[in-house]
Amino acid sequence: MTRRPSGNSSGNHRKRGTPSSRHHLLELNVRAASQQRQRRRKAGGIFWKIFATLIVLTLVAAALRIGAQKFFFQNSEYALHHLDAKLDGVMTQEELVTLTGFEEGRNLFALDLDQANKKLSALPEVRSVSLERLLPDTITVKVERRVPVFLFAGSGDAGESFVPGKSLLCDREGILLQPSRLAPEFLNLPILRGIDPGNAQPGSHLENERLDFALTLQQALSKIPEETFKVRSLDVSKDYAAVVTDSANARYTFGNKDLPDQIDRLQKLLTHCEESGRQIDTANLMVVRNTPVTFVMTPESASQKITPVPTSKTTSKKSLHPAAHH
Repeated sequence: MTRRPSGNSSGNHRKRGTPSSRHHLLELNVRAASQQRQRRRKAGGIFWKIFATLIVLTLVAAALRIGAQKFFFQNSEYALHHLDAKLDGVMTQEELVTLTGFEEGRNLFALDLDQANKKLSALPEVRSVSLERLLPDTITVKVERRVPVFLFAGSGDAGESFVPGKSLLCDREGILLQPSRLAPEFLNLPILRGIDPGNAQPGSHLENERLDFALTLQQALSKIPEETFKVRSLDVSKDYAAVVTDSANARYTFGNKDLPDQIDRLQKLLTHCEESGRQIDTANLMVVRNTPVTFVMTPESASQKITPVPTSKTTSKKSLHPAAHH
């Protein structure tokens, strides 16, 4: 009688598996372990390379720092001995040294030119700054100052004459200035009336349409030679017009439109006065045709009288001596 294998024997045989499957599983485990060891070895190699590179860079940086200190920052050949300063009247050289720290004997490479540039550029009177380090012992400083074109009519001490530290000026860009020292040209600046700067601070740009018109008009009038026409004051109290007073106290009214045509009419009037020897008292240049003009009455013309000339009975017309016209 033949005996069949029981069910339990068959299950145990499947659990144990074949020799080939156990060999394949072993190979997979060995391969995974090998790859893991390779990855750890590769990561360790990269780490040590990075670490070594950092060490080398640190040593190089330290060497460069020591070299820079020895050959540049502590080298007496690079001490400041020449300060070539063109300050355009903004400040004295002593004030420049106090502000920037450009003291004689200091190392050129220890001086912060960027910081000095910022301090100088922050001054309201300064338009532009140029700083340059010239080896071995020189620093050049060039300052361009803002050129004022108007003196604001003020009250109290700062009235219609320049008072250092109190009077407000403005340049052609509308930047407010308040210089602390007197310059000769400040005494001859045109006086600007009709604009209140309010609480505007020196160095700020004054946003004002009347000021913009005044600046445009001043720029146009500045092209006329001063010996022919020089502005003494400019009043922009009205929105639509400006009254300019020249050095001879003649008053000229300009509108805020068609300014080039008005300047052309002014130049023709000035040419006429130069040729005729007459002197203008008032002129309204806003009027395009038949510009209203009055002339200064001279002592000679003021003494003339309009008197009839004796004529015969047969004369039907009378002639008059010419009179002075105002």
